[in-house]
Amino acid sequence: MVVVTKALTLADFHAAHALIAEMGQWDVAQCGVHGLPSEGVISAYYSDDAASLLEKCTLPSTGMYLARIGSVALGCVSHVSHGNVAEIVKLFVRPEGRGKGVGARLLATALDAIEESKCRKVNLVTVSFMTSAIALYRNFGFQECEPFEPAPKGLEGVTRYMERVTK
Repeated sequence: MVVVTKALTLADFHAAHALIAEMGQWDVAQCGVHGLPSEGVISAYYSDDAASLLEKCTLPSTGMYLARIGSVALGCVSHVSHGNVAEIVKLFVRPEGRGKGVGARLLATALDAIEESKCRKVNLVTVSFMTSAIALYRNFGFQECEPFEPAPKGLEGVTRYMERVTK
């Protein structure tokens, strides 16, 4: 049975870091498959170590969540808030957890925490080749929106911005 918990300990953040590193390698590989530049992807999006994740994701109005079966981490998601706007970041599910509702459980958990924080809007950034993720986001009420931050150089054509108004 998949259990989703908030990351609280350094061990939790080591597990999250391992997942995020996998996500980064997948992202770089997908850039190559799609003929996109991958230089700077790791440093821009995946450079935090476990200690810095712990520091960032235990601040007020932030959170990191892990999905596990037993002691095996299958996925993670985090959120950060800037005033009354939250952002979903680092949603990743290992291949063995895909198609089993793990991503939906993680996203629902993060959105529940965001709703409690009284944020009025939730943003996220994805890329057009992450079709399963985009479908998941749409199922949760996210819609494409105007850019709210610059796209990474060379990825402007595939970067997608999405938002959802909270309940």
